[in-house]
Amino acid sequence: MSKAFDGVRVVDFTQVLSGPVATANLALLGADVMKIELQGVGDQTRQLMAEGEWALRGLGPLFVGFNCGKRSIALDLKNDEAKKIVRRMIETADVVAENFKPGVMARLGLSYEDVKAIKPDIVYCSISGFGQNGPASGAGAYDGAIQAVSGLMSLTGTPEEGPIRVGFPVADMSTGMTASFAIASALYRRLATGKGQYLDVSMTDSVMALISFAISRYLINGTEPKLMGNHSAIMQTTTDTYETADGFLNISVFMDRMIPPLCRGLGRPEWAEETRYKTEQARVENREEIYEELKALFRTKPTAHWLESLRAEGVPVAPILTVPQAIGEEQVGHRDVLMTLPAPDGMAGEITVAGMGFMASEGTPGMDIPPPTLGQHTEEILAEFGYGASDIAVLKECGAI
Repeated sequence: MSKAFDGVRVVDFTQVLSGPVATANLALLGADVMKIELQGVGDQTRQLMAEGEWALRGLGPLFVGFNCGKRSIALDLKNDEAKKIVRRMIETADVVAENFKPGVMARLGLSYEDVKAIKPDIVYCSISGFGQNGPASGAGAYDGAIQAVSGLMSLTGTPEEGPIRVGFPVADMSTGMTASFAIASALYRRLATGKGQYLDVSMTDSVMALISFAISRYLINGTEPKLMGNHSAIMQTTTDTYETADGFLNISVFMDRMIPPLCRGLGRPEWAEETRYKTEQARVENREEIYEELKALFRTKPTAHWLESLRAEGVPVAPILTVPQAIGEEQVGHRDVLMTLPAPDGMAGEITVAGMGFMASEGTPGMDIPPPTLGQHTEEILAEFGYGASDIAVLKECGAI
């Protein structure tokens, strides 16, 4: 069954995480992603957190997670013959994606204007920490720095311990999602106009869009967000995380009409008649008292008890699961959230990775192609672009591949 990006060809210069997330999404939807990697080195995540045979093959867990379905060609981009290969690849490409520091692609002779001269309708996406212009545009950036400078870390943590970094690379991931949407929108626009375009995706901009809830509240109400730990940003402790007798759970009750069901599920129906519970304003004004009351109550019984009693009343409640527990949930299996693929080239068995996060009636994202070893498809790709065996031998001799 055809997918949204079947027939779309991507020349992918990205590495680490934000860019590979973007191009992985395109691959999941059928695009042919040709990943250009530095000869002999490859993507930085090939060795990051890699162990055993995976390390020997340059297949770290982050690389595996976000490079399935791609083809790898290893080149020395400072070599003139390698640049000729890239230009030939661009002639038939729909998308070029890169996440070097601003200016690097221009120095390689592969700026948007350079590439547009080769393929006028190209969609060219540049991903960087701070964007291609402005006083901070030349600064290097990784996930932690972007979490800090975007304002995100001012929303997480406690007054006692200070700001806390989010427990996964949220800046990289959200930027990758932003970039893949930007590329998809540009490809759709090209269908109507016949024109490509340049896309400037900033990690900082992407995260600030992600925290627009806090930004809007400040700009409209003048309310500056404060560190609140596990407390809800809407200041109601009926929407909070609590410790039980054997774990933790989260309840999400912020509408007045849900207070009676919550109180019944807690075995305290009389609380719903008390003034401090009746309205949003009252719950905010009495949040500390309500929090201490709920904290003491939840600790008296195990998580399973509270899940059963609260769900019976239709209360939004969920246990706090570990990653192993979450991926073992029946619902996750039912939705095919995880994909099982053949192991990478030269390895036995299968691997399992996370998919894209949605299902479709036709052309659901997915694949059965494992992540590539470094340069695994170099000769295959060269052959597609007209290079014969003797040409490839010459390219090896001159150090281009």
